[in-house]
Amino acid sequence: MKFIHCSDIHLDSKINDLPTNKRSLRRDEIVNTFEKICAYATRNNVTAVIIAGDMFDTGKITERTLNRVIHAIQSNSSVQFLYLPGNHESDGFLTYSYLFPTNLKVFNDYWTKYEFNNVVISGIDLNGLNSATVYDNLRLDEDKINIVVMHGQIAGYKTAENVETISIPHLKDKYIDYLALGHYHSFSQGKIDFRGKYVYSGCLDGRGFDELDKKGFVLIEVEGDKLDYKFIDFSSRVLHEIKYNLSGEESFYALKEKLFLRLENESSTSDLVKVVLTGDRKIDFDIDLENLTNRLNEKYFFAKVYDKTSLQISASDYENDKSIRGEFVRIVFNSELDKETKDLVIEKGLKALRGECGED
Repeated sequence: MKFIHCSDIHLDSKINDLPTNKRSLRRDEIVNTFEKICAYATRNNVTAVIIAGDMFDTGKITERTLNRVIHAIQSNSSVQFLYLPGNHESDGFLTYSYLFPTNLKVFNDYWTKYEFNNVVISGIDLNGLNSATVYDNLRLDEDKINIVVMHGQIAGYKTAENVETISIPHLKDKYIDYLALGHYHSFSQGKIDFRGKYVYSGCLDGRGFDELDKKGFVLIEVEGDKLDYKFIDFSSRVLHEIKYNLSGEESFYALKEKLFLRLENESSTSDLVKVVLTGDRKIDFDIDLENLTNRLNEKYFFAKVYDKTSLQISASDYENDKSIRGEFVRIVFNSELDKETKDLVIEKGLKALRGECGED
């Protein structure tokens, strides 16, 4: 038997990182990715798709997205869909339960179990009322293949508001084979005890530059009394963050040529890229951010560039300069500004003295 573990799809997300003209397209693509995973499940004879929370981004769901989700599940009737609400959804999807097709099942705020031959999938919607008893109330059959579904953060792993905490030590010796988790947006795994593993599937499709690299789902395969799993890359686009140290570069043109070559090797033109320029540069090394950003956006679905470089300049370089430029630099160096602000003021000021103020 095969099962899919996915989570944190965040349908109807605002996707604030993108310009307005691409937000609606990206939202549509993410719904399309969910539709594709439903079709994938049918083609590959998957028994059930486990959605471990945050299928939607908020409790407010657009009618168009709701209809597409319901239709995708209903159209793949040979597959069971097991849905666990997450911390983002505020039970919004559950208010439409009267529309749910028969192959869509829900986990409640008490342990709910669904059985498929020797595989038992148990899940619970964590909240402040059941957190004290959730571990004691979990009772599993040692002779079954046990998949447990929860949404939250592992205790001591990260801190976040309005997210339930999951204690891995309290799940030891419970006969868990696979703990299907939601909330963390990158694939991650670890050991529960001698028998079980916990797995975050990560989000299905990246939306912003806090969701970098490949995204997808986990395919679980059960043969007899053995369970195996693997991550499947399934995202429609990939988000990259490229840090480029330009120390030693002779010119902006050489930098641009090398950067584009690196991007060609590490990304696809359909991807989203964030470039962070770092390192030290001389005062006459002018970075044309507008030009670089425009050229990247001609090549990629979306690109943004940040200049985090530092000026390679010292007060001694201008101590004998009797010009207005020298006096300006010395005044800034002797001020109480921090180094980052001094670099910025000097760079802007020298550009102004050269008549290159521009619009910034």
